[in-house]
Amino acid sequence: MDTKLLAAVKVGCKQTEIREFAMPDVPPDAGLLRVEAVGVCGTDVHTYSDALATEPFIMGHENVGTIAQIGRLAAQGWGLKEGDRVLAEGYRVCGHCVSCLSGYFGFCPQEGGQDHPPGPTPDSLIRFQPSRGGGFSQYLYLHPGTRLHKIPEGVPPEQATLGIPFGNGWQWAYFDGGIGPGKSILVQGPGQQGLGCIVASKEAGADCIIVSGLARDARRLQVARRLGADHAIDVEKEDLVKRVKEFTGGRGVDLAIDVATGGPATVLPALQALGVHGKLIVVPRGAEIRPFPLDVIQRKCLTLKGVRGHSYQAVEMALRVIASGKYPLHELGSHRFGLGQVDKAIRFVAGEGPEDVIHVTVNPWSTP
Repeated sequence: MDTKLLAAVKVGCKQTEIREFAMPDVPPDAGLLRVEAVGVCGTDVHTYSDALATEPFIMGHENVGTIAQIGRLAAQGWGLKEGDRVLAEGYRVCGHCVSCLSGYFGFCPQEGGQDHPPGPTPDSLIRFQPSRGGGFSQYLYLHPGTRLHKIPEGVPPEQATLGIPFGNGWQWAYFDGGIGPGKSILVQGPGQQGLGCIVASKEAGADCIIVSGLARDARRLQVARRLGADHAIDVEKEDLVKRVKEFTGGRGVDLAIDVATGGPATVLPALQALGVHGKLIVVPRGAEIRPFPLDVIQRKCLTLKGVRGHSYQAVEMALRVIASGKYPLHELGSHRFGLGQVDKAIRFVAGEGPEDVIHVTVNPWSTP
């Protein structure tokens, strides 16, 4: 076992530096993950840009790796052993509240991390690995409240990191949205979570899957078609509502999921594109909409729902689909970076790199 490890630490607004840490002690109810790959998502972009977070910490919450060390109690509780390859959720929870018992951990009162005890030693790595993060490191301390998923054999680590965004897709399209046979869906935003919604809808048997994006999303829209979308709309060239009505025989879609802005530019057209008794799910926190068209909601008997995160079962379903090999997921893995390139990786996801960026991963053992 190594005695030291390297991690990329956020030390300021859009500032990262590589630091060396001693390996943390592992008590009987915890574990240690040798990280193989970490996915970068929009949450990392927002966190990296947060100038109010002054304490140094390690980001990265789409974490895949091999269990390097596990305590006796943790092995019993997780049903895992050293050498198992797992996907670690960003949630760290109590395990006994109503939210945890339902499997929807995002609403656990302890999920924010403030109620968890400090790490095994005052200077240990856990002090720099708060609730949502810690993966941009060669090893990740597995807190007793961490939720872990065993990865099926043969799944490349970069694809396994999609278990989190694709788990969100299953949660929002299937569990929250009720997509299935005979239903139609509009996914606004062809990023990794939007693509997850498309795959979940395809697996659930949706009759019509429509995805929309901007001109710069051309490659993402192409990938969306390969993953199962029946129609792709460039909203800068085509009228979204008009095209949706054409694709659905004038009825409108049963479900719309806004994974784009959550603001007027996407919410208002989505309401118009929905059919009677349709449902709109809004993911990002967007700009306030004034006046809000309550008359449209009343007239069409619409449902408007906000969502947050995923359930345990949603991630399990995502991993099964990823392992099936049915979808060309290699087309999502556009860029891979080393530990010393975390800054660049996050900036790429933020739109400061090539337009073909979809899913970016970091390998902590590659240090350039």
